[in-house]
Amino acid sequence: MNTRARVTALPTLLAAGIGLGAFGNLGAVFAQDNSATAAALPEGFPELNLTVEADGIKGMPAETAAGRYLVKISGTAPDPSQGLTGALVLQLPDGLTLEEAAADAQAHTDSGPSWYLDAHWGGGVQLGTNGSGWAVLDLTPGDWVVTTFYGTTMPVAFKVTGDMPTDLTEVATNVQIELSEMTIQIKGGAFVAGDNIVSVRNVGAQLHFVDISKVPDGTTTDQIDDMMEREMTGTPPAEGGLTEADFVELAYFPEISAGVGQFQPITLEAGTYFLACWAPDPETQMPHAMMGMWTLVTVE
Repeated sequence: MNTRARVTALPTLLAAGIGLGAFGNLGAVFAQDNSATAAALPEGFPELNLTVEADGIKGMPAETAAGRYLVKISGTAPDPSQGLTGALVLQLPDGLTLEEAAADAQAHTDSGPSWYLDAHWGGGVQLGTNGSGWAVLDLTPGDWVVTTFYGTTMPVAFKVTGDMPTDLTEVATNVQIELSEMTIQIKGGAFVAGDNIVSVRNVGAQLHFVDISKVPDGTTTDQIDDMMEREMTGTPPAEGGLTEADFVELAYFPEISAGVGQFQPITLEAGTYFLACWAPDPETQMPHAMMGMWTLVTVE
């Protein structure tokens, strides 16, 4: 069974669209407005200013120097019913052409492209409901592409030249997250009600990302464990058990490969949040969240 088929066989959370990051049918509900953008836009970084359009990403130069960039995007505010929108940077597998990559993604919109686990992922930028978004991303030397979420538009190729600087400017963050197999750990700081700037670093060996959903205040780890078990077995929820309606997807920190980090804003209200990685395990094809890669966070 392919990854998405296995994921969507789970009748509630995953069928609602929480799956392969930007390459699954994400986003039954999307409420993140990136209001932190204007309040906390970091300074001192070279900028890339991109536009997200229906037929792809515009504004990417054909060549740029290696370094840490403030990547800003703009575009038509997304329809919450249509899921997430934004830009991703990645290095395609060797020998895969732009045309082949786009065609493969278009042919597998419900399962993610066949090259998903073979690409090198450098993160991305989510377009908020205010029609803008930003992230700070590291672009290392080599051949890269930028594409829209879902990867169905033609990727735009660009080359990163020179050596990666050894004195990269730091981004001021109030939350530091580390991803590995199979954990999401808050390594420093804490989420607060209001604007947050978050660093996410993949210190593991596999591809990871973070999907953030609001859940009922006071949701416990036992309730999540029970829900995961029910999803695995197809057991209907008991009275009072969590269902897909209890999960309001707010934001997504895009795919990053081993050793890669990114920095993004998120604005939160007080409450309880579910952080999970749903990328598939290369060996078992099991979504990482089903293998324990999730955590609950209380924001005050």
